[in-house]
Amino acid sequence: MHTAGPETIVEVSIDSAGGRRALGIMSMRQALDLPDLKRFTYTHPDPSKAAAGVVISREELQSFLTCH
Repeated sequence: MHTAGPETIVEVSIDSAGGRRALGIMSMRQALDLPDLKRFTYTHPDPSKAAAGVVISREELQSFLTCH
């Protein structure tokens, strides 16, 4: 089981009409410091789920950080 902490790395993307575009790789803490835009998505903090392409919302990222 993977344990996520504030320094866990995620990829932040933005959803647009042309599809999802990567903005950057950063820690969960840095990702949550970005502006709260509904178009942002985040890779799942679990590396195996991230590799499978699972993305989550800001709210899910926040709850993952506080609950895990």
